[in-house]
Amino acid sequence: MSLAIAAVLAYLVSASGLFLRLFNKLDKQTNLLLGTGGLAVVLHAIYLFGAFDLSHQHSYSLLLVCNIFSLFGSVLVLIFYSISKNLFAVPMVLLFTAFVCLGNFIFADKVTSSAMWAIETFLHISLALVSYGILTLATVLTYQYSFLANRLKHHDLSVLSLPMPSLSSIEHQIVGLLKVGSLCLATSIVTGFLFMENFLGSGQAHKTILTIISFFIFVAVILGHQKQGWRGKIVVGLTTLGIGLLTMGYFGSRFIREVILPAS
Repeated sequence: MSLAIAAVLAYLVSASGLFLRLFNKLDKQTNLLLGTGGLAVVLHAIYLFGAFDLSHQHSYSLLLVCNIFSLFGSVLVLIFYSISKNLFAVPMVLLFTAFVCLGNFIFADKVTSSAMWAIETFLHISLALVSYGILTLATVLTYQYSFLANRLKHHDLSVLSLPMPSLSSIEHQIVGLLKVGSLCLATSIVTGFLFMENFLGSGQAHKTILTIISFFIFVAVILGHQKQGWRGKIVVGLTTLGIGLLTMGYFGSRFIREVILPAS
């Protein structure tokens, strides 16, 4: 548990410093703060491997799934920053992961199954994880684009001094992430139909339907941008709806089964 404590503290230090850096309240120190975030990710991962049995599919409770998704999200934004130099999403994701990691102290987690992962199941889950992380990052960047565009529309030129890419660069990043994320999501859906038993059966239908609807929403955003020049509020609204439905599909049944029903 000491590893989890250290991870939470490292996440909080990194996220707080990067928020200050993002709005020019802290001079430089970006690499040090990102390194602290990377250390938090390593500590968090070591803790998860030691505290949970990751080889059994039904041991993946809501708490563990949230840990894995947030951990992957942190890795993704750190890699994305190293490529794009776009800092906007990093402190938000690290802060969210800190609170998820903190949840390990509050909520008890029990391992109850001995069913091993099949390679096909692992492939499907991995693609779902990757697509969710990429599409969430794309959605966060739509808010960054909207924020910058709105401030420039109101002639607030101070935003130009912030450590953020240009609007055209952010737009390019959003579209690229949407394309890659949608491709991964489509592949995840296909592998689900091919390899997962009862993919549209009881207990899985809502997840599959919401995932497919989300896929078409993200594809609509891509086509709308290319054909109609969609930007700003419509892109923010649709990507938020898409990621919201995807979140409901991935986490909704677990939340009801593990939180709502036991409390009732």
